[in-house]
Amino acid sequence: MAGSKRWFAYTADDGSIFGIQLDESNTEAVNGTAGALPTGLTYSIPRNLKVREVFYGNSLRTIRVVVLTPAIYTAVQTNTPNIGDPITPADDLLYLRKNGERIRGIRRIDTGIDDGDTPT
Repeated sequence: MAGSKRWFAYTADDGSIFGIQLDESNTEAVNGTAGALPTGLTYSIPRNLKVREVFYGNSLRTIRVVVLTPAIYTAVQTNTPNIGDPITPADDLLYLRKNGERIRGIRRIDTGIDDGDTPT
């Protein structure tokens, strides 16, 4: 984390928009000016939604940056193969890898309690 935190708009793969608080300098290094938080947005990211992310690093450190839109995620490897290090601007952080958005499913277990339903 290199700078102050700010609220951004995260657009999920299904088009839903959520508010997310992220490090401003790292997020803007990859997403540019995208992600301005719309007025009146009241929903934050659900717990079971794992956001899109990209990793940059050098021999000293690695940073994780959330990618705010599907379009930026698709273009991130070619448009931003490296970014300036927010802590030491003379150095670059190189693209390492990216992870897509994932939704963790609900764990279904049988409690063993008889609720009167016919078993299926």
